[in-house]
Amino acid sequence: MSEVRKQERINCDIIFNKVESGMMTICRATNISLGGMRVERLLEPFDAKDEKVRLEIELPGDSEPLLIGAKKTYDAQGHFGLKFTEISHRHFVRLRDWVHGQNAPIHLPAFR
Repeated sequence: MSEVRKQERINCDIIFNKVESGMMTICRATNISLGGMRVERLLEPFDAKDEKVRLEIELPGDSEPLLIGAKKTYDAQGHFGLKFTEISHRHFVRLRDWVHGQNAPIHLPAFR
């Protein structure tokens, strides 16, 4: 099974909070796009029970966290993939501007 990504992912090193089953854990994003991210586990056991998670991501150089709903796309021993499913327009614009500032190609209109 091959997966087709609609957005280019860029490498990153972002520590963030993930809320799953009422428990908040710290994770590390190793790449990110406008549609999702690859995450490494830091201080949590392997647990693939819940598909839906809430994220609190503070982008480098930004002081207000992005609040994002996401769904697990795969789950392996040390890492997992997330697809963003819920994000406000304001937070999407901030994410888009940050990704664009990292020189990633963006294939979306520049709406505000």
